[in-house]
Amino acid sequence: MPVPSSTPDAVNSSLNKSMWTTSAGIFGSRITGLLRDIVMAGYWGGTGVMQAAFQVAFAIPNMLRSLFGEGAFTAAFVPMLSAKSATASPAEAWRLTERTISAQAVILGLFVILGSIASMVIHAFLPADIAAHVRVTFLILPLLMPYALLICMVGAFSSFLNCQRRFALPAVVPVIFNVVQIATILLVCIHWSITELTPLLIFCGSIILAGLLQLLAVIVACRRQGFIFHFRLDWRDPDINTLGRRIAPGLLGAGVAQVNNLIDKALAMILGPAAIGALNYSQHLVYLPTGIFGVAMSVVCLPSLSRAFARKDYDEMAGSLDFALRQMLFLTLPCAVFFGVLAEPLIRMLFFRGAFTDEAVRECAWALYFYLLGLPAFSCAKIAANAHHAQQDTTTPVKIALICVAVNLPLNIILMLFLRQGGLALSTSICSWLNVVLLLRLARRSLPAWEPMRTVQAGATLAALTGIAGVTAWGAARAIATIAWPGAFWTNAAMTIGGTAAGGLCYLALCLLCRRHELNTISAILHRRRRR
Repeated sequence: MPVPSSTPDAVNSSLNKSMWTTSAGIFGSRITGLLRDIVMAGYWGGTGVMQAAFQVAFAIPNMLRSLFGEGAFTAAFVPMLSAKSATASPAEAWRLTERTISAQAVILGLFVILGSIASMVIHAFLPADIAAHVRVTFLILPLLMPYALLICMVGAFSSFLNCQRRFALPAVVPVIFNVVQIATILLVCIHWSITELTPLLIFCGSIILAGLLQLLAVIVACRRQGFIFHFRLDWRDPDINTLGRRIAPGLLGAGVAQVNNLIDKALAMILGPAAIGALNYSQHLVYLPTGIFGVAMSVVCLPSLSRAFARKDYDEMAGSLDFALRQMLFLTLPCAVFFGVLAEPLIRMLFFRGAFTDEAVRECAWALYFYLLGLPAFSCAKIAANAHHAQQDTTTPVKIALICVAVNLPLNIILMLFLRQGGLALSTSICSWLNVVLLLRLARRSLPAWEPMRTVQAGATLAALTGIAGVTAWGAARAIATIAWPGAFWTNAAMTIGGTAAGGLCYLALCLLCRRHELNTISAILHRRRRR
């Protein structure tokens, strides 16, 4: 007999509260990340060799982070840790964390060493006439590789804190990374331009410093909870062996997806530095709402779904899944539409200064339009995958990832011939929607209480309301553009802020008029906080 659980409304309320707590932290990290992009765009531009080389080189440690610090690792580790926390003492959960991080450090240390050596060998044997951004990429890669080890350990400590329902600090930790990068450019790089390469080398060094500071922050947070880390390596530990077996399928799926991301970068390199910069900056804009809402809900949703599965409360799982998906559509659909109708003034307001030219603005906007088609899917995919991960099923998302990659690669090649970097972005959006549909279709088999048509109907209604709000935002921005402003920046800022405000108010008014439950839930959370 299942253990009695909380009511669905109480669970959803707790889930929503945790999501907004995490969102607040992630919002700070995303805003500082946006400031970092603004500073980088002004300093290196959107079409230059140095920015292109850095974006491609940094994709390698980011790939390792996605494999061993987030993604596949989190999907396998968090359900195990949640189950351990629910059935054993916190000390047992901490011992599992210690052994996991110790094994993780050894494995990643080998990856870092081998990757650095391989990069130096490739750099030594590159042809003399190779493109400059390719040569610089392999030159700086060994400097960036150690960050993979540091940030993956940060991810493991953060997973432990999340399972202890300490969501705020892990969400804020990326702020350290962004602040260090901003300070490095403004205080060091600008004044140490001995050669064109010198600022980039200094910048790469600052990334390692930022990783060390991030690691220190989560270790201190764990100590304050009474947990002191000790290196405990035990390959024979049953939990570590079980974790390894569960991670393996996820690594395959996530690895395929990450390799696919690297292929996108490689295809962008063929198109030139401008395409790399356009994809990078447009991706970061799209990932702003995805990170604030999608990642936040995913982080708090996985432990909640895992605990419900451990109690065999499938009704609670179905309710939480439906709630999370509807909240994501409620929040991300207007973001996609507003970013689309205000794309060019938004990009000009944020990046158009210094080395970031008119050409870079146009190239970035072109990629952004196609990424926005998949923005809701980027967020919903994380939640849909959690429906499987919470049941300790890591093979189904892998199979679906393989299907999506098989579709994405030829689609990339075909679409880039006609749409350049826009084709790469469009292919990503199409495959993200395919991923969501397949994940949810298969999740329905194990969650018969979930009613997908309820979610679809909610999404269709929200899309219609968003369309009306988008027209309002577009009209307001065009009206504002007719006013004489003191400069181009203020014109673009007024169009972006005014258009977003008009569209946002219209959207909220329509949701109130239609009595949308998603808005009522958020209002209830805010009302309770004001009463405190």
